[in-house]
Amino acid sequence: MNMKAAMRWVVAVAALGILSGMAGQPALAKDPVPPKSKGETKAAPAGALPSNLSIVNKWDGDYPVSALKKLPGGQQKTVAGYIGDGSTFAAVWKSFKPGERVPKVDFKKNLVVFTRNVKFYNRKAITKVTLLEGILEVQCIETVTSVPVTDKVAMAMAEVPRRGVKTLRAGDKFIPVK
Repeated sequence: MNMKAAMRWVVAVAALGILSGMAGQPALAKDPVPPKSKGETKAAPAGALPSNLSIVNKWDGDYPVSALKKLPGGQQKTVAGYIGDGSTFAAVWKSFKPGERVPKVDFKKNLVVFTRNVKFYNRKAITKVTLLEGILEVQCIETVTSVPVTDKVAMAMAEVPRRGVKTLRAGDKFIPVK
């Protein structure tokens, strides 16, 4: 075998090795952890992929720590949550964007999800909201700092369709959606 033929074989074997190391199919999603309360959403089938919900509106900015009590009950300390009625949204908005008109949200069709800082102040923006077997998840990007939360948190909110939503996943917690 001459040198040229040997080099071709080396290149062919190397290419085959590289190609065989590439994934043939995308990795399937892990099963979400089901809510612990009875009557809530069951775990999704293995390999099920979430659907992306359309974001109708979204907002981000600072929110005063002193106004966290205006967030819905049981969601003042969670990293994510939802607002399902106009009066709560108006109260939260007045602290979130003082002096600005409260946006109109049709709470019969939609709800407002939020994500916020818990320990460190990091700017946040919601990038995607997904739904899998009734479990809503809010995905966001954020800056990374070591500045502790003191008088304000960064918060992002998004208006999304309510249809099919039974539970909101907030980190390791599940919040039933009414």
